[in-house]
Amino acid sequence: MAKRNIPSILMFGMAECLLGKMFLPRRRGGSVIAIYSGDMIAARLRDEEGMSIAEARSFVTDQMETSWFGNGTYGIIWAAGEDDFASAVQDDVA
Repeated sequence: MAKRNIPSILMFGMAECLLGKMFLPRRRGGSVIAIYSGDMIAARLRDEEGMSIAEARSFVTDQMETSWFGNGTYGIIWAAGEDDFASAVQDDVA
């Protein structure tokens, strides 16, 4: 079977929010996808569209992250710190 070359889908007008690319494993389509910063997109929507930052983040999560255009669809990531993840280790384990 010939290997298909699946094009990466880019967001129009969001080049400055592009962080890099991610190579997906074969079981997930084997394509290369563009990775964008959700924080940068939300800031741009705030600045250019007059949304509050809460409205902009909600728009990104509800409208953009859920979009699917087939294999090659971009990904969105958000900045995070350790505080954003629940700890699986208890300090008082006997």
